[in-house]
Amino acid sequence: MITEHLMINVRVRILAIILLVLGTGLACQLTSPRPASWAGTPTAEARETAMALTQQAVSGFEYVFTPTVPTIIPEHTPTLTVTPTPHAETMNGPWLVYPAPDESGLHAFDIGADAILEIGLPEPILMADLVRGRSPDGRVVILRAGSPLNTDELALYQVSLPSFETEKISPLLSITVQRKIVNEEGTRAFDALTAVTRPDGLAWSSDGRFLAFTAALNNETSDLYVLDTLNNRVDRLNGLFTQNASPLWAPGSNWLITQELENDRQGDGWRSELVSGLRVPNFDSQNTIYLPRPGTKEEVFVGWLNVHTFLSYSLTEDGPQLLRQVNVEDLKDSLIFEGLFQEVASDPGSGTLAFILSYEDAIPHGLSGGVYRMVPDSPVQYLQQAGNWDHLSWDPGGMFVAAGSQGVSMFTPDGDSMLFPNEEHVRLSANGNWMIAWGSTGARLYQSNNTYPLQTLIEGPVETLFWQPDSKAFYIQSAGSLYRFVFPGLRPIEIASGLPEDIALEMIWVE
Repeated sequence: MITEHLMINVRVRILAIILLVLGTGLACQLTSPRPASWAGTPTAEARETAMALTQQAVSGFEYVFTPTVPTIIPEHTPTLTVTPTPHAETMNGPWLVYPAPDESGLHAFDIGADAILEIGLPEPILMADLVRGRSPDGRVVILRAGSPLNTDELALYQVSLPSFETEKISPLLSITVQRKIVNEEGTRAFDALTAVTRPDGLAWSSDGRFLAFTAALNNETSDLYVLDTLNNRVDRLNGLFTQNASPLWAPGSNWLITQELENDRQGDGWRSELVSGLRVPNFDSQNTIYLPRPGTKEEVFVGWLNVHTFLSYSLTEDGPQLLRQVNVEDLKDSLIFEGLFQEVASDPGSGTLAFILSYEDAIPHGLSGGVYRMVPDSPVQYLQQAGNWDHLSWDPGGMFVAAGSQGVSMFTPDGDSMLFPNEEHVRLSANGNWMIAWGSTGARLYQSNNTYPLQTLIEGPVETLFWQPDSKAFYIQSAGSLYRFVFPGLRPIEIASGLPEDIALEMIWVE
């Protein structure tokens, strides 16, 4: 029997590891899971492109925008539907799926029925999986959820779309690892828990057949597993003493790369030991691709240039450095930029990449601080935008987005650019006709070829924005509420309240 004081220590330690709120009522021993909270209870993208945004234009209307500031008056409150009949005639979708306000599960807002379905999952839920875990064909989303202190509860859960029926696929920890966590035996069980709950722990192959994930089911360490949806089976692909992490598939689904981590007892956090690759689907060629340099905390996989070449960099105590290009067929890697930089992003279509250099990091290379652009097979570093820049990403609409003290700079792989002064974030619509900028001073609508705002959408601080795939509507999270704006009227309609005000919600669209 574990003392009350020991259980408090365990709870605090789990909180620190997975950074989510665990449920209350911990017992003195591992308890059985509560299947009623998930099993078959439908009521209970990059940088990711898992949402498969369509590129169809909005047609059939012309609208003259008036630069007005709307007063947000919720026109109605969606019906909260708690029903075991997900196929009811009144619930036909499409749906916007997002975390429930109390973070106890997921909500699916039915656009047509103006109603909300509850999707129950054990707490806590790794909400990053909502986007990463959505299958390429859009038929399921797989998430990690549950407490490691309840027998087999921390697991992979599959939510079928659009029925929203939920089932458990596989636990993530063995009973041996769970008991060591509860009893605070050593450190490796806690290392395994940290590894299997990393945000980058799930990866779908582009053909939708395989889901790679990490789990500690056979050892006291995280190993690499693959769910084969064609044969309905789970296979372990490696079993080293180190902690496997960061699975990433090649765009042709022919290669799967990962890294091995070890807890750096002399430092803070992880130490990367090696990067390995496996040939798919026979998994008949498993090789060490390269060994990170000493002092590397972890390797970060940026993306793929083609079906056999990927980009990565080393995260060190001083920051990102050693941006490299790696060929998994030839087991060769070459440095693109050896020094320190701030952030990097790549266009998966053209292979163009961009990265940020601070003034301090640029001096040793005889360069100026700013955003640089590089095209494939060329060593030339083009200064795209000088200045201080903090964030860089690739927008699936077809542009790089850099944010900093000057505002937001958006530029194409060819270098054509637009500057939005005083803005913090900008996102393109799927059809490329519109842009919305948002941040601490509200949200504004722009046409894609103009940097003058057409309309102020909302004045309060905005945490995030989500475009509907057909570009006919979008969603804004602001001041604890979620609003829907529909063209051409663009009146804010509140669909949820009580949301966190300092966390950007993950959302997906379900047809």
